[in-house]
Amino acid sequence: MGRILIVDDNKGVCSLLKEIFTMEGHYARTCNEIEKVHEKLENFQPDLSIFDIHIGKCDVLEFTKSLKRLYPQMEIIFMSADDPEECFKGQKFIKKPFDIFKIREYINKILGDKLAV
Repeated sequence: MGRILIVDDNKGVCSLLKEIFTMEGHYARTCNEIEKVHEKLENFQPDLSIFDIHIGKCDVLEFTKSLKRLYPQMEIIFMSADDPEECFKGQKFIKKPFDIFKIREYINKILGDKLAV
């Protein structure tokens, strides 16, 4: 199964997603502070990371672009209660509030495609 990092300052969202993905057999970890993401990535090396677009005071899109240079195999999905801004068009995106069955299916499909290669 896959390794998933959930990055969101909402601890409830992190706990829910971690529980859902763990029940699916994935290894899931959470991070509530953007400043600690590098440490989590080094120690965990996820196949997929989910980033809330409003975490911290940084430009999350630029931040994740720099992460992709360091971890090119890692899939990145963005998440927000807001409609995605133009800069997020074409990116993998989850709209909050989300349907837990649909998000589970979506993540399993992405990881299934990624890990099958």
